[in-house]
Amino acid sequence: MKFYITCFFICQTLVVGCQSNLLVTLDSIIEKTKQISMYSASVNWDSLTIRMHQKAENAQSVEDLQPAFELMLNTLGDHHGRIMLAANYTLIGAFTDWDNIRTKDTREKDMDTWKIVNDTAAKFEYTILPNNIGYLKIMGIGPWVDMQVEATKIRAALSEMYNKNIEHWIIDLRYNAGGNMNPMVAGIAPLIGDGIVGYLTDVNHNILFEWEINQGNFMYAGIKAIDLPNQPQIKTNPKVAVLTSRWTTSSGEVVATTLKGRDNTRFFGEATGGFATNVSWEVINEEILLLISTGVYTDRNKIAYTINIPVDVELPFVIEKNISNDIGVTTAIKWLLEE
Repeated sequence: MKFYITCFFICQTLVVGCQSNLLVTLDSIIEKTKQISMYSASVNWDSLTIRMHQKAENAQSVEDLQPAFELMLNTLGDHHGRIMLAANYTLIGAFTDWDNIRTKDTREKDMDTWKIVNDTAAKFEYTILPNNIGYLKIMGIGPWVDMQVEATKIRAALSEMYNKNIEHWIIDLRYNAGGNMNPMVAGIAPLIGDGIVGYLTDVNHNILFEWEINQGNFMYAGIKAIDLPNQPQIKTNPKVAVLTSRWTTSSGEVVATTLKGRDNTRFFGEATGGFATNVSWEVINEEILLLISTGVYTDRNKIAYTINIPVDVELPFVIEKNISNDIGVTTAIKWLLEE
C-alpha cells in the first residue's frame, strides 16, 4: 500500500510540475505578444490573461494550450497570427473567429485552388515569351529551404533573360501564398530598382522601418537580407506587369508592395488576399514559434495596405496550364506592347 501511495504522490507531483511549466510558457507568450502585437492596445490584458489561464487549466502538453492560443489571437483580431511548434512547424494555434475578422473578404476560396496554390512541390518558373517579354512566376518559399539558394535561382533567371535583351517583364504572384519574403524580393531586386521601396508601419501609420534596394540587394530594416552580386545592372526602367490574385498573401503581398508605385508598373488580376501584415518570428522557451502581426505593409508612397493590395486592371483568376491562353498573361502582354 505504501508503494502505491508513494507512486500516486510522485505522479501528482509530475503532473503539477508539468502544468506549472506550461503556465510559464503560456505567460511568456502572453508577455511577448503584449509587447510586440500591433493590436496590443485594443486588448484588456488582465482580463485576457485570466481567461487564457482558465482555458489552460487542464493542459498536459503544449498542444493542449491551443484553446488559450486561439482565444488570444481571436481577441487581438489577428487573422494573420499563428503559433507553431518550433521543431516541425506544426500549427498549434490560429485565428478562428472569421465572422468577426477586421478586414472581411467575402470572395470564395475553394479548396481545390487552395491545394494548387499551396502545393509545396511547386517551384519557381521562368520563360521568355514572344516579343522579348520575360516571365517570372514566383511561388511561396517556406522557412525550411535554403534562402540563399532560392534567391540565387530567381536572380540567375533574371540575369539570363536580361542578357538576352528582354525589354518587358511579367511578375506572376497569383500562386504566391507567402513564406519567407527575403529570397523573393532579393531575387528580383535589380528589376524593382534601387531606393526605398516600402515601409512597415504601425496601426497609426508611424514608420517602424524601411525596405530598401541598395546596389541590387534587398535591405530589411537596414540589414542586408541575402548577399547577392549586383547583377544584372538594369540601366533603363522597363515596363513591369504584376499579376496578383486573392491567393496572393503574406510575403507574396510584400513582393507586390515593393512594386507598387514603381514607374512603368501596372497590376493585373485580383486584389490580394488581405494578409498584408508583418509577422514576428519569436522562439519561446526553445519550443514555440510565435508569429504575431507587428505592422502593416506600406508602399514607397506611404500608402498602407490595411485591407489588401488592389490592382489597376481587374481580371478573373483562372488556373490555366497553357500560358498562351492565360487571360492575365495575355492582357498584361497587350499593355506591355503599347507604345
